[in-house]
Amino acid sequence: MVLFVVIAGLVVATTQISSIEVDASRRSLEDVRAAALAEAGIERAKATLETAAGKTAVLDPLDGIRAMFQGGSEVRLFDGAPMISNGANVGEYTTALSMDVDAANGVIVTITSTGYVPAAPSNLADGQRLEAWDSVCVTVGYDLTASDVFDNAYFINNWGWFYGDTIRCNGNARSNGQMDLGHMSATITGSPTYGDIDHTSGTPVLGDRASDGGVYASWDIVNAENATGIASDEDYRFDFEDPVEMPNLTDLTQYEDRALSENASISVGGTQVCDGVAGDGAGELENLYLFGTPTDPIVLDGPVVVRGDVIIHGVVTGQGSIYTGGNVYVPDSVEYLNGPPDSRPASNDDADVQQWLADNQGADFLGLFARENVIVGDYTHWIWQRYVGYWLSSEMNQSSEDSGEDQIPNTYAGRDGVAGTADDDVLEGDGVFTTDYYTAADQTSGLIPNGYSVGDRVPGSGEDIDGDGAYDDTITLSDFDHAAPLTTADWGGNMPPTGIAAYGDVASLFANTLDATIYTNHAFSWVVFGSDVASCNGAIVARNENIVYGTPAIEYNHDARLLGGTGSLIEELLPKTLSPARVLQWRRNEVDVFQAQP
Repeated sequence: MVLFVVIAGLVVATTQISSIEVDASRRSLEDVRAAALAEAGIERAKATLETAAGKTAVLDPLDGIRAMFQGGSEVRLFDGAPMISNGANVGEYTTALSMDVDAANGVIVTITSTGYVPAAPSNLADGQRLEAWDSVCVTVGYDLTASDVFDNAYFINNWGWFYGDTIRCNGNARSNGQMDLGHMSATITGSPTYGDIDHTSGTPVLGDRASDGGVYASWDIVNAENATGIASDEDYRFDFEDPVEMPNLTDLTQYEDRALSENASISVGGTQVCDGVAGDGAGELENLYLFGTPTDPIVLDGPVVVRGDVIIHGVVTGQGSIYTGGNVYVPDSVEYLNGPPDSRPASNDDADVQQWLADNQGADFLGLFARENVIVGDYTHWIWQRYVGYWLSSEMNQSSEDSGEDQIPNTYAGRDGVAGTADDDVLEGDGVFTTDYYTAADQTSGLIPNGYSVGDRVPGSGEDIDGDGAYDDTITLSDFDHAAPLTTADWGGNMPPTGIAAYGDVASLFANTLDATIYTNHAFSWVVFGSDVASCNGAIVARNENIVYGTPAIEYNHDARLLGGTGSLIEELLPKTLSPARVLQWRRNEVDVFQAQP
């Protein structure tokens, strides 16, 4: 009898312990589920904010984030939103936003999210009880910063190539498609990249070294076995990287506002020829002709906007950039009067980069940023047209906006190279210009920019590569024609009083020096000959590239002042993109802020 009682007692105790352990395990799983639901609310909120930013990217992506708040500082984004898995509701979450900082170039938003199992308290059925909850708070920052495309001496928003044994890229080379080195011996030295570089103290302070540089592609890097410099080492070839977003210059309003607020200008020979925005005043010409000499250089002061075309050649000085609503024409060389004595740091060591930056903060700088194309040399010459015309029509250099979801041509078969598999880009080459459209919900949320309506295409979405909301066919030589005669009736600046009879009178096939940082999300075309090395001292960033050189070599010398994000004067001269969300703080809430009682 005693033995029976002891055994019975052990059975009961063991059963109770097992029941407690099972119950504890169940509660532990519910706690984990509640935490996952809260995190899901955070991630969905971040995705919603980024989608809103994309709807207004044509003007200012931050406007989309601001619109989420409907003029206030707080908004309940999701209220008891269900999480469905395999057709079953596994729980719900409630998420709210608060605007902590709203500045011209950045916002800081706090996202609060609580996950509930089995449902939010307000959605519990009769007899149900709240089994678990978890609440987190994440503070994120969104900034308008200079695009990462400018971390490269050569960047192509397409398939890039270095077909030449005498190509020297003193900086990084990158493409958003495949990068083809053509079995040739191009030299690529790379440039280290950094976090924010602080110039406020006078002596530049380098941010964290993010990478040592090299060759980058968002597709594969091919035919690189003969490359020299840093590119000869596979450790410095980075393929299948995330694409880098190109700036959107569809609407130049934000750049016009900056030009006017900073009293930006361009002068030649002591006469101001642009007062910040060319073409914004009554009777003011929107095309600008600029020619400088060593004694009367083109003097740059800040970022200006030219609503039409720009022709620029000769000598420049000062620091500034020119945004154009049309084409940029560089008929002959553009050279700095007081540029950096050495185009590059002595090495890629941090100390040499820091010293070069300290020595050249005030040196001349020119940015040429075109909404349309950049044309270098005598584009009216039959030799120029023969070479460029060939590459414009090449299958390797496709420019029509039928490039599929990834906006890159020649990727229909996906990374596996096999058509008919899951990674195919089925929208490519289908003859349909596929984009998103503004909806009534966007209108209610304030996400439709001025000048657009419900049913209009969302600029930059889908296959809209240049972000203008309209289909662009293959670029042809006719896209390079001047929009207006070369006369003082149509061109401001220092156009000769009698005008220019023919473009070839000022243009050359020997334009071998480009002291400038150049951007276009269309075509960059340059044909150059002669016995001197052709060089670009700054950066070339383009959608399509048609560079043909008959010189001993061609050099791309990356201007190290383009590195380092915010803080420098140069950063304020560059086109902006919205940076990925920066997580500034993450914390778990001790109480459920959405309920009176946890």
